Amino acid sequence: MSLRRTSIAVLAALAACVSLADEAGAKERVYVLSQAGAALSEIEDGAEKTAAPIPLDKAPAALVLSSDGAQAYVSHPDIGKVSIVDLGQRRVVSSLTVAGSPFGLAVAKDGRLFVGDWNGAHVSVIDTKGQAPPRTVDVGRAPAHLILTPDEKLLFIANRESDSVSVVRTEDLSVAATIAVDRAPFAMALSPDATRLYVGNVQGGTVSIVDTAGFKVTKTRVSGAMPYGAAVTGDGLRLVVTNQQASTVSVIEAKDAPPSVIKVGGYPEGVAINADGTRAYVANWFSDDVSVLDLESLKEIRRIKCPQGPRGIAISHHSP
Repeated sequence: MSLRRTSIAVLAALAACVSLADEAGAKERVYVLSQAGAALSEIEDGAEKTAAPIPLDKAPAALVLSSDGAQAYVSHPDIGKVSIVDLGQRRVVSSLTVAGSPFGLAVAKDGRLFVGDWNGAHVSVIDTKGQAPPRTVDVGRAPAHLILTPDEKLLFIANRESDSVSVVRTEDLSVAATIAVDRAPFAMALSPDATRLYVGNVQGGTVSIVDTAGFKVTKTRVSGAMPYGAAVTGDGLRLVVTNQQASTVSVIEAKDAPPSVIKVGGYPEGVAINADGTRAYVANWFSDDVSVLDLESLKEIRRIKCPQGPRGIAISHHSP
């Protein structure tokens, strides 16, 4: 399936920066990545438009933030590279050449960058400090979203064309398990305590709930047409899923009640939730904007225009 018709939510995140005050005085920043516009943009809290965007190389696909919020890593599958963006300097400071079609990303505190090969069946492990040669680990076909556990001992990989999730031990890059899920897994999110992994299955229209201790699916919940992005509130009680084909967002509670549905922009993909769980931010690929959702009233409260083709969003709780 064409990369143009798939995306991460991750996936995922990525070119708007919404500043919010938290308890420690630091500011939350929302980054939104625009693929067609090749930009990482910023949005001030409460603003109705983006600030001047950070220009990127062609067709950026996925983004991940460093744990300290200082850098963003952006994949470019069409040209085989990953850009490293200094968020304080607001510019690309370096790039890494990666074999294949680098797509989904995860970065560890020790500087290791994990990169899925969208057109292959492996994950590359790159030491961004240059102290060790690159390595690879075999996984399922079309590895999409990647996510590390908070202790960074395990890496989960959604294998879109293998209908599975690979679990890799980061210490020795051995495969701990391969978990069968529904059709075409793409987006993933972890519960705050990392005991549950939520996997959005694009062709199944479902979310698989995985027990991360036993490496098994414990439940499958209906979400909506083509779930492409997923995020969990800080209290672990709500899962927010974007339904690309339906142009909606499903809010799935811990109980088994049907999800609440919120209408958003065209072809929503990436989603991120602020620290207190009151707001969600959704990248609408086809309508070139970001939906801001009030998770208490379950309503869209505004839209913010951004460069063309926003596909992912991530929130940093640090000032760059």
